[in-house]
Amino acid sequence: MSEQNGEIERIVAKLGEKIKAVRTEKGWSLKALSNRSGISAAAIHKIESNGITPTITTMMKISDALGKKISNFVEEEPGEKDVCLINSNERKPVFTFKKGLDLQGISAKQYGEFIMTAAYATVEVGASSGKKSMSYRGEELVYCLQGKMRFEVKKKIYDLSPGDSLHFRTHLEHKWENLGEIPARLLWVVSIEAS
Repeated sequence: MSEQNGEIERIVAKLGEKIKAVRTEKGWSLKALSNRSGISAAAIHKIESNGITPTITTMMKISDALGKKISNFVEEEPGEKDVCLINSNERKPVFTFKKGLDLQGISAKQYGEFIMTAAYATVEVGASSGKKSMSYRGEELVYCLQGKMRFEVKKKIYDLSPGDSLHFRTHLEHKWENLGEIPARLLWVVSIEAS
């Protein structure tokens, strides 16, 4: 958990610097960005100097005014990593709201310059994605290393045992559950289409 907090702190510490860099590149004053974003010049100055941490709403307004996506401020710099080696002892946790699901990143930063992301997943016995099905534009590829997993895609059941894989388009409603008697271990690859 402390490793994840350290990563969050590192991202937050760079926010102000990145906002200032984009603003300066455009040749805008604090007042100019204030007029375009609706955020006071004093607040922008504090954010840029790491005096305050912006809320998500404030970040959305600032990034929109600068013509950038929020991901530009929280991910690696564009082109910073075209090749990414992750040693087994350096995997970073991937945050998820799903109980009983532990994800460790085995790919470059999530949804940055690369078009897919991957994780080594451990799914506890009985853990599931929830009663409600999910859908979004993209693809998932799941490879089962250990245990038994059940996926439901467009109301059809797919049971995975070690060595089995499932590849599907995620605009189809889907959900998953560990039906086995031991934690399931999976390689989980996700690609999300840009909207």
